[in-house]
Amino acid sequence: MKVIILAAGQGTRLRPLTDDRPKCMVEVNGKTIIERQLDTMRACGINEEDITIVCGYCSDVLKNKLENTEICFTVNEKFETTNMVCSLMCAKNLLESEEDIIISYGDIIYEESVFRKILGAEDDISVIVDDGWYGYWAERCENPLDDAETLMFDQDDYLTEIGQKTTELAKVQSQYIGLMRFKGEGLKQMLALNAEAERRDRDGESLWRTDRKYAKMYMTDFLQGLIDEGYKLRAVHIHRGWFEIDDCDDLKVVESKIN
Repeated sequence: MKVIILAAGQGTRLRPLTDDRPKCMVEVNGKTIIERQLDTMRACGINEEDITIVCGYCSDVLKNKLENTEICFTVNEKFETTNMVCSLMCAKNLLESEEDIIISYGDIIYEESVFRKILGAEDDISVIVDDGWYGYWAERCENPLDDAETLMFDQDDYLTEIGQKTTELAKVQSQYIGLMRFKGEGLKQMLALNAEAERRDRDGESLWRTDRKYAKMYMTDFLQGLIDEGYKLRAVHIHRGWFEIDDCDDLKVVESKIN
């Protein structure tokens, strides 16, 4: 099993904290986001040499910070003009050569219990979803639906919709956190969908449920594409145990909750 951490973004909403460092190196009560992630992974039995970080903005700062580890790095040189899917595909050689990969956003913190949930997932494609999202979103913003996106699943816990804007609370059965796993056929399906997305973009065709072009494609756009193409994505449920640090208000919330 390998782990890919997507940490190429600039974190502009965290400025000035990210003026000289990538988002994943913002400190939460004296310890960086990436250090907290790595500690959790090590505690759950992941070896450093099995972790690859896709970096971009201030990549040298991150590499220098982790120079005494066995962690691997790949750089998204186009981080200023691309988004999550392109960052992931910077590690395409890993996606093509491995049979089991966990993908994590680089701006989230999660407890061991959350990471062990994805370690225990058995489906070809598994996506962590937080059923306790509403109270957390209410702490982060005045109206949770201003920021929350759709996430719906069927009676068998397969996702049917993800990542769409909505004003209907009923369409947010849970919330995506940015932690997922692709195994065996799931990796093949991911790569096939990526090739199709690139083709559509070249041919001027729209992607699935987004107006974004391939370069700016969100990971949720990609997951929705998998759903719409008939692939099975299993929702793996948690109830809290994680935090996202997207702006300075998020940072205040998380610092009030953890040491």
